[in-house]
Amino acid sequence: MKQTPKQFFSTPAGKLTLAIIAMVLCWTILIVYVSSNTAGGTLFPTEAHMTRVRQEIKNDTTKLEAARKKKQELDDLQAKYEAALATFWNADRDGEPETELRNLINDAATRAEANLQTLGSVRTSNINNELSYADLDFTVVDEYNKVIRFFAEVEKSTPRLSWRRVELRVEPTRARAVTGPGAANRANAATAATTSTAQMFRTTGQVRVIKYSPAGNGSGKTAATTSTAKTSTSTAKPATTTTATSAATSSTPADQQTEPAKPAAESAEPTNAPANTEPAANDATTNKENAK
Repeated sequence: MKQTPKQFFSTPAGKLTLAIIAMVLCWTILIVYVSSNTAGGTLFPTEAHMTRVRQEIKNDTTKLEAARKKKQELDDLQAKYEAALATFWNADRDGEPETELRNLINDAATRAEANLQTLGSVRTSNINNELSYADLDFTVVDEYNKVIRFFAEVEKSTPRLSWRRVELRVEPTRARAVTGPGAANRANAATAATTSTAQMFRTTGQVRVIKYSPAGNGSGKTAATTSTAKTSTSTAKPATTTTATSAATSSTPADQQTEPAKPAAESAEPTNAPANTEPAANDATTNKENAK
């Protein structure tokens, strides 16, 4: 009896045949798909196709290594930035530099026993939302060893201060010409007084810190708004420090005044009190006669 296709595929043999046909069809479709996506679009690529694919893989590997290197550089830069933040002036930890920075310089001059002649106001300028510069000018006039000690004390400050500008100049010593009688002796005395005084040095400089504000600079401070404080002067040792100029100037006029002082001493003789004793005695005699 002849079976129809429907009846055949309903039998176990027909079902097996149908499964085999479906499997062969799936394999055919898979082979065609894989062949179209291989190198060169063929199932069995040529040597040229393989060489091209190897070159593309090499180029992609080079780009990947460059991207990894760039990422590593950015990571290192981020790590350096975070490490540097610990050395910056932290507003939450160290206070506001507008006041504390001046205290650091003043304390350094006090410890070095240096004459801090002038101390300016702190000027700030923004770098970004979290960082800003803070600059401070100062002037120190004192002996060379005290100036060096002042530099060393500033280097010990925490957080560390950076030097933006330093100028060291010798303070001039001024002396007047000595003339008149005994000029040679007085000139020698003035020269000895000048040479025995220590040489002074005028040091002007500017220190800078980088201020880190974790909450941001906020209200938009600028150099114009933060430098409204007037420049003030402070002295570390006002009672014990003198300059070579004042020492030389004060010693020379004292020598010059020794010569004119002699007439003043001579003029004191005519003004003695015994010159008026006789009129006073006459007045006393007259008073007694009137009383009688």
